[in-house]
Amino acid sequence: MLEYTGGNPAAAQAPLSSFFQTAAILRIGTGLLLMTRYGLGAAQDAYHFFWQEKSWDWVPAFHQAGMPYAHLLAPVVAVLVFGVALSWIIGFLTRLFALLFLPVVITTLVVLQHAGSPKVEAAWLYLIITATLLLFGSGSVSVDQLFRLGQGGGMKKRR
Repeated sequence: MLEYTGGNPAAAQAPLSSFFQTAAILRIGTGLLLMTRYGLGAAQDAYHFFWQEKSWDWVPAFHQAGMPYAHLLAPVVAVLVFGVALSWIIGFLTRLFALLFLPVVITTLVVLQHAGSPKVEAAWLYLIITATLLLFGSGSVSVDQLFRLGQGGGMKKRR
């Protein structure tokens, strides 16, 4: 027979635990969106551009934006976007990949703002999400949390 012992079961949780669950939802959702909208297509296009020498619209766009070595920088950015999306989906080294993604987002924001593109709002959202993940980490459901990365390192010692 079950007995009611009183008390709120949610009260025993840490005050920020619901926020870190929300950070996990934000991370996974953004990773999936980044992967489906940009990551997979960009990585495939970079492969076709680099190995099969097919034309790719990112290279002229990078060149018009004044970026040096556009034919090398575009595939690197495409692979980085794919890696960031994959990292955010599984929650592995989230802060490191957010730090690597930050210059890409800022550059994209500046270029889109200068061009007057309607996609500038998406760039602002990616910048805000990247800064949030950089500050708060991967959340409660992640590979980082499984190994407790970024919390003093390694597994807890037994006494």
